[in-house]
Amino acid sequence: MKYTMNITELINKNTIKIDCTFQNKDEVINDLSYLLYQNAIVNSIDGFIAAVKERESQTTTAVGFGIAIPHARSKHVLKPGIAIGRSEMFFWDGENNQEVNLIFLLAVPEQIEYPEYMKMLASISRMLVHQRFRNALLQASTIDEFITEISDGERFLVNGDSK
Repeated sequence: MKYTMNITELINKNTIKIDCTFQNKDEVINDLSYLLYQNAIVNSIDGFIAAVKERESQTTTAVGFGIAIPHARSKHVLKPGIAIGRSEMFFWDGENNQEVNLIFLLAVPEQIEYPEYMKMLASISRMLVHQRFRNALLQASTIDEFITEISDGERFLVNGDSK
């Protein structure tokens, strides 16, 4: 199945938490997966969590800049979606001691082809490498403001770090 990435279509106010105090990646994955389950993006919380943890066991999804992008393509995903958490800094895992405070959990249905899945992941990553974009997300005081910053952040996909 072909899918064209538009991050604003994947954003749901009910799958964003901006005032978290996560302690580790397992807590994050469990908490954000539950949001996806509550919002009918995944049909099995346990199945999806297992898929995310399997993917995470291959290599860490902490990508630097205080960001982690855990993700899975799974039969338990009904439609593409993202759950987002913003937390106080914490260590993602013991492997690399990377501190994280922005987490984007990407859920992708199994029937979406692998190249399309990678394009979705790359789009999120390209936005997050821009410090101005990350700072705006960290400074947003409400979920609505956070969503506005994400919507505005799509300009980084096309124009780079535009003014």
